[in-house]
Amino acid sequence: MDAAALATDLLAAKTAIVDRVMTEDYARHPELAARYGERGRALYQRDSGHHLAFLAEAVAHAAPALFTDYIAWARSMLAAYGVHVADFAETLRLLRWAIREQFPGAPGIAMTASIEAALEQLPKALAAPASFLAGDAPLDQLARQYLDLLLLRERHAAAELVEAAVLRDGVPLQRLYLDVFQRSQREIGRLWQLNRISVADEHFATAATMALMNRFLPQFAVHAASGPRAVCCCVEGDLHELGLRMVADFLELGGFDCDYLGANTPRADLLRSLAAEPPQLIALSATMTFHLGAVADLIRQLRARPELAQVPVLVGGRPFQIEPTLWRSIGADAVANDADAAIDAATRLASRGAGHA
Repeated sequence: MDAAALATDLLAAKTAIVDRVMTEDYARHPELAARYGERGRALYQRDSGHHLAFLAEAVAHAAPALFTDYIAWARSMLAAYGVHVADFAETLRLLRWAIREQFPGAPGIAMTASIEAALEQLPKALAAPASFLAGDAPLDQLARQYLDLLLLRERHAAAELVEAAVLRDGVPLQRLYLDVFQRSQREIGRLWQLNRISVADEHFATAATMALMNRFLPQFAVHAASGPRAVCCCVEGDLHELGLRMVADFLELGGFDCDYLGANTPRADLLRSLAAEPPQLIALSATMTFHLGAVADLIRQLRARPELAQVPVLVGGRPFQIEPTLWRSIGADAVANDADAAIDAATRLASRGAGHA
């Protein structure tokens, strides 16, 4: 059975499957209506659609870990919003049932293998994942102070704090990015997951951090017009750009001439731009598992164009950390789990052309 075809079929049936699951669950458990109210039905339908979208990517790439990781995240997020873990487990069991009803025999079994794995791991999932800033590493205190100021909307004080660390105390810019900016952003995501801050808080913190990066980079990067040219972008539909922006800045600091295109780059426009002036490296980001299909499709189209077929492609993002060999299956040339690793991989790829690393 072709995994990509199974995933396509699963997504095509998503609405029917979700409707059947919700109808069955509320019929079997009428107490759900009183427990979660009328709004609960709309959220049930929305969240079940997300579950299927993540499941389809796990099926497409034969990587159950992608779904298991998502379910662990969803378990703590839903618990923070008052959803009982037993109710969540029942939803997963009904998804398995509805998919196998829709796709009898081997296809349905293959589609639901990831659900089996997730249900097995669900009791072990943490109700509240640990803080990213709980340690005693040299910059942990700075990261905690920085995050506290951002959550108080004290962006000027936050800027003064990190500027003093870099300009007065000599903290290397790369360490500020990784140990303060990156880890504080991960903690922001954890706090949102646990319903302790709002999306507005998350957006404020991200925007403030991006503004600081815009202020710092020109002071430290040396323009490298003669260095290898790299193009960095998030695939179409991916709005989470901060991690990739860090990679782009590290490339600039490492001597690359980097074109940073940002979030949600339209595929057709990107292909035209790359074909007009092929770079020595393309760096792509997929923050969420359901962006993997867009990354794989883009890489296939790059390989189909003679002028771009040999340009090395570096990928990164959460899905590639969950499934370490995933980059190979989607046709990339290397993977990097953070900006430090990205500069090492990019230097290798740009120096020897395409080829797996």
